[in-house]
Amino acid sequence: MTGELDGEVLRRLRDHGPLTRTQLAQQLGVPRTTLASPLRALAEAGDVRDGPLAASSGGRRSVTVAMPAPADRVFLALSLAERRVRVAALDGHLTIESGVSIDVQDLGDDQASMTATVLRAVDQVLRDRRPAAIGVAAAGTAPVAYVDLAGPLAERYDATPAAAVPAARAMALGERRAGAARGIDDFVAVRLGGSVTLATMSGGRLSTGGSGHAGEVGHLRVEEFGPACVCGLTGCLDAFVSASALVAQATEQAHRGRSQVLADALSRNGALDLADLVAAGRTGDPVVVQLARDLGQRLGKVLAGVVAHADPLRVVLGGPVAALGAQLLGDLRTTVYRLAPARLAEDLDIVLSEVGDHAVLVGAGSEAVEAWIAGGRSAR
Repeated sequence: MTGELDGEVLRRLRDHGPLTRTQLAQQLGVPRTTLASPLRALAEAGDVRDGPLAASSGGRRSVTVAMPAPADRVFLALSLAERRVRVAALDGHLTIESGVSIDVQDLGDDQASMTATVLRAVDQVLRDRRPAAIGVAAAGTAPVAYVDLAGPLAERYDATPAAAVPAARAMALGERRAGAARGIDDFVAVRLGGSVTLATMSGGRLSTGGSGHAGEVGHLRVEEFGPACVCGLTGCLDAFVSASALVAQATEQAHRGRSQVLADALSRNGALDLADLVAAGRTGDPVVVQLARDLGQRLGKVLAGVVAHADPLRVVLGGPVAALGAQLLGDLRTTVYRLAPARLAEDLDIVLSEVGDHAVLVGAGSEAVEAWIAGGRSAR
C-alpha cells in the first residue's frame, strides 16, 4: 500500500503542481497522518522536496510539497512530427525548462543523419544531465517515427525508463494539463496532420482501445469511390483532408490557374507545401478557403459520430493542418452541431488548440514521469 501511495503522491504533484500536505491528503482521500511516512521516504530518496509557501488562508502559510528542481532531476520529451522534431527538458511538474525545434524534412530517409541530428538536440537541452525518464510522442506518418531512437537513447542513458505514445494522445494529455482542455475530464483531442487521429479523454482517462490503436479515424471510408489512400482503400478521410491530400488538391488548382497566390508559390519553389496553403489562406485565397471549408464539413461528419459516442464537453483541434484556422473551424462547428444529437451538441465547445505542439511535449513529458514512477524511480 505504501508503494502505491508513493506513486499516487507523485502523480498528484505532476498533474497539479506543488501541494500542501492537507491538499494531498484531500485529493488522495486519506488522513494527513497517513502521508507522513510516505512523504518522509520520498524526501529521503530525493523524489520530493519542500516547495513554495502556499497562498495564505488567514493563518500561517503552509509549506508545499514539490517535485525536485530541474537541476536535480529532469525528464526528456520528444515530439516526432511530419517535418519537425521537438526536444524538451521538463521538471516533474511538466514545466518545460528548455527546448529545441529542428526541421528534418531535408534529411529524407537518411536514418543515420536523422538519429545523429536528434541526439545532438538531446545533448543541447540536457546539458550533460541524465534524464530520469524519456517520453516520445510520434505522429504515425512522421518520417522520424520509423527511426529506432529507443536503442540509441537507452544505450546513451543506461536503460533509463522510456515511454512511447501516439501524438494525438500526447496532445490530449498536454491540452488537459496546460491547454484548451485544462481541468476538463471529458473531451476529444483531434490532431490534423499527415493523418487525422484523435484521442478521447473520458472521466480523466485516455481510451486506447483493445489493440491500442483507438483514434485512427483518418482511415474511415467517408466515400466509397473516392481517391486512393495510403492504407490501400479508397475514399478514406485522409485521402481528402490529410496534409498531403490538401497540398495535392491545391497544386491541381494552381495548375488550373484558380489561384494566383498558389501559382506564384509553385513557380517560385517548384512545389507547394502546407505552409504555402496556410500563408495563402491568411490572405483570403479562395482556393484555400474552399479547401478548408470542405475539410471542416468532411471532418464534421466523422466528429458528429464521435460526439454521439463519447459525449465530450469540448473538442480541441491541433496539428499542422489546424493552422488553416477560422474557415476550417466555422464549417466544422456548423456540421457537428447540425448532425450530432442535439442534447449532446448543445453545450459542446469546438476550439483550436492555444498551445500547439507545446501540448504534445507536455503530454510526452507526462508519460515520461509515469514511466519513471512505474519503473521504481531508480534514475537519479
